[in-house]
Amino acid sequence: MVLILIGRFLFFKITMADSSLPRIAILGAGPIGLEATLYARYLGYQVDLIERGSSPAENMLQWGHVRLFTPFSKNVSPLGMAALQAQDPAWQPPAADQLLTGAEFQQEYLLRLAESDLVAGPLQCETEVLAVGRKDWLKNEGVGNPDRGESPFVLLLNTKAGMQQLIEADVVIDCTGTYGNHNWLGQGGISAVGEVAASQHIQYGLPDVLGRDREQYQGKSLLVVGAGYSAATVITQLAQLADVQINWLTRSTTEAGPIARLSDDRLASRDALAIEANRLASREGPVVHHTDKIIVAVEYRDTTDDFSVLFDGELAGEVIFDRIVANVGYRPDNSITNELQVHTCYATDGPMKLAAQLLGNDSADCLDQSSSGPQSLITPEPNYYILGSKSYGRGSQFLISVGLEQIREVFTLIGERADLDIYATMPQLDAE
Repeated sequence: MVLILIGRFLFFKITMADSSLPRIAILGAGPIGLEATLYARYLGYQVDLIERGSSPAENMLQWGHVRLFTPFSKNVSPLGMAALQAQDPAWQPPAADQLLTGAEFQQEYLLRLAESDLVAGPLQCETEVLAVGRKDWLKNEGVGNPDRGESPFVLLLNTKAGMQQLIEADVVIDCTGTYGNHNWLGQGGISAVGEVAASQHIQYGLPDVLGRDREQYQGKSLLVVGAGYSAATVITQLAQLADVQINWLTRSTTEAGPIARLSDDRLASRDALAIEANRLASREGPVVHHTDKIIVAVEYRDTTDDFSVLFDGELAGEVIFDRIVANVGYRPDNSITNELQVHTCYATDGPMKLAAQLLGNDSADCLDQSSSGPQSLITPEPNYYILGSKSYGRGSQFLISVGLEQIREVFTLIGERADLDIYATMPQLDAE
């Protein structure tokens, strides 16, 4: 073990994992998976960090042009900052109050974290987790039996080389998130007729309409669906293009407009976005807002590279659009836990204990979210934990700062030390 002095704080660089501690598999190398790996390795745990993408936090690059609402200081941990400064004393982090884009955050912090000594070793990119089970138990066996937790997990992986392999772990921390598992355009949350076949041509994310994707949207007839900040971002950017026709569909509207504004919003950029999107929806111009909309069917026509959309309600009949942007939210993919005893919420698809806590929070402001305590992270499957945005199920109010607190809490459970808090021993980075 090497001790590195940072100011009056000691940063412990552990060169060898402690084989007497449980082996941990962390699924997903996004912001929470990387931080959880660092926390575990700092404590001496053996870790396998499994990432499906070709690089850590790869999903962030799909919306890398979008600026975060929260400042840099709210999206990083003191342990992460200490690790990077110990790795490279000359490194200058972004300003604490800086609002980075997704790409800037990935490049300036997350990739550096992934390349640091404690994280680089466990990281396996281009490796997909196909299933997780118990080595000695089937799903329906050992219900409530503590002996189930004595059996290791077995994980089926599809590796970079295209081969399948099995690995074992004593603890599994699922940080796979929800991005990429989109919701659907049809009634009641199901897909519209033909939507599945057309889905590879529909944009369910945040296109860079003012940058790399500009030619796909310039001069086009467009359909945008959604009433969240993603849709607001797309609408405000599309409106800056020339010769566009934008139909914006939401299920309802508010007194302020399609995007609900928060009273005395503490995030100025978020409120400014809501104001501008609502302004565009209320005036004559390229944006036409509809609320009484039902999408019945969608057909992509490859001969003309456009969509035929069949509506009921306000837009009854068939309408042709060049492009569809469906900002309809995301849901967790729980298929990898089909053979585990994980209790998910009937409403959100998130883990039940945490979901019950979150459903009791009636605030519309994500800044009012806080950790619900270590007990909310426990699932019926011993030593299986879900952290990060996936822990919120279909909810969209997750914050990285909450995920960092989840990391601290889950290791109080794994290590059976209620007072364990590495973050408290490190310098804090606070925005003014």
